[in-house]
Amino acid sequence: MLTQQQIQAFPKVELHCHLDGSIRPETLIAIANQQELPIAQDIEAVKAQMQAPKDCHDLRDYLRCFDFVRPYLQTQEALAAAAYDVMEQAAQDGVAYIEIRFAPSLSMDKGLTCSQTIQAVIEGIARAEKRYPIKGNVLVIGMRQEDLPAITAIFDEAIALTDEKVVGIDLAGPEEDGYVPDLAASYQVFLKNQSVQLTLHAGECGCVQNIYQAIESGAQRIGHGIALKGDHTAQAFVREQKCCIEGCPTSNVHTRAIPTYSAYPLREWLEAKVPFCLNTDNRTVSNTTLTNEYLQMAHHCDMSESEMRFINETAAQHSFAEAADKAVLLKKIQEWQF
Repeated sequence: MLTQQQIQAFPKVELHCHLDGSIRPETLIAIANQQELPIAQDIEAVKAQMQAPKDCHDLRDYLRCFDFVRPYLQTQEALAAAAYDVMEQAAQDGVAYIEIRFAPSLSMDKGLTCSQTIQAVIEGIARAEKRYPIKGNVLVIGMRQEDLPAITAIFDEAIALTDEKVVGIDLAGPEEDGYVPDLAASYQVFLKNQSVQLTLHAGECGCVQNIYQAIESGAQRIGHGIALKGDHTAQAFVREQKCCIEGCPTSNVHTRAIPTYSAYPLREWLEAKVPFCLNTDNRTVSNTTLTNEYLQMAHHCDMSESEMRFINETAAQHSFAEAADKAVLLKKIQEWQF
């Protein structure tokens, strides 16, 4: 069986990681102190506010953790520090490539523009790239609970930056059945720009209809997609469309989308040839690492060395990285010796 050391050393690819859900408590304390904002100086006390409660009931309950972090991420310095922190964590976790996603609108409470928030995150990522053997890109999120013009404006400004690190857009937040048709106009006009690709949170709460509609509206990847579990017709559709599921086992356990790690459909999706990869979703909120996600799948779903390699190859192939970067990643993954 794969060991923690083997998994951590392996050059992994992460495609679903939220910035505000992955900042270390000690970093958040430093960010707050720099701004002279009130925050407990005890790491455990702050961690308790940032991590999903043990009695978490559902996705909405899980998302409350983000309310605590939001007031501290309202300056460019704070966002850059947060991005650097997440990149540093990922590098120490053995991640070779990561796509960090965040919602600019959640950091515009004190006057920052959308462009300023994105540029700050890019700055933090670039600074980490100079120090660690990891490459990062940005996915810009529109929040589903906001109105259509507000979401469209975020995507419009993000894409107008034409920065090579802005590689994709996403919709996240509380998931309602049938949300895709209502919000598709916010992103479909931008998909003609070949430099920007689409991933959508869908099927995180058991709404398989949202997965169909997300793919039909242009999504190349689906965040979570746990509603595919047990639905062989939907799995065949995802496979035929060559859409990749960004799996997040620990997060799905926390939101009670699945009861246990053993219930995660890893074996089911491998057998059905559903393209999928593994991710942390939120390193701090879910108190996890990418190493831990793979370790749990090895222990509870009998994931083998060859399957871990295959899943990371899938992640690299479905990443929104440039072709040259994908080739480098695939070479690292394929040539790695356990």
